[in-house]
Amino acid sequence: MDYGSRARIAAASSLVLVAADAAAQPAAIPSAPSQPSANPAAADLPAPAAATPALLWQDVTSLGVTCLVHTADGIATGALHDRLCAAVTAQAAKGAPVPVTAAALGGAALAPGRVTLLVQASVEDVRGAGVVALTIRPFRNAAEAGQLFGAPPRVVAADDLPALERAVAGLLAATLPWQAAVGSHARPLPAGRPRR
Repeated sequence: MDYGSRARIAAASSLVLVAADAAAQPAAIPSAPSQPSANPAAADLPAPAAATPALLWQDVTSLGVTCLVHTADGIATGALHDRLCAAVTAQAAKGAPVPVTAAALGGAALAPGRVTLLVQASVEDVRGAGVVALTIRPFRNAAEAGQLFGAPPRVVAADDLPALERAVAGLLAATLPWQAAVGSHARPLPAGRPRR
């Protein structure tokens, strides 16, 4: 038996198995059409998962901003700390459906309904110039609202305020539902918990 004959037999066997599997599947229950679609195939596709924000953002009533700046001398509370917190607070407030305030880490960050943005900056000397590695991670004091990963860190020159503000804007766009673009629209906060 030559190679071509074996390939045809294998292809025919595969088709028989696919047909048998399809016959064994239960019939799908048709759903009532909601609206006509210009693309009939697209009507059967599920909604994109990105349209539903994480449980972290369910029933949020306020947003806090808490900053921590590490330097070679320890934790800094000077000009860079103040500039960074002001930039994050102002940018996060754009379009926010809840109040946004800067606050020290403590009781306010643990309040029910509150999400706190943990803003962490590490200042290092690289070839004689200061650089800032910046991360922003949302935190909520609720067991089901944990978030394992956040936006990737950004690195900017420590004395470049416009670059720092661009880095903050990029991190918040990857973190906040009301600033994260899905197509051309931002995602609103959901009104309540989804039913299970």
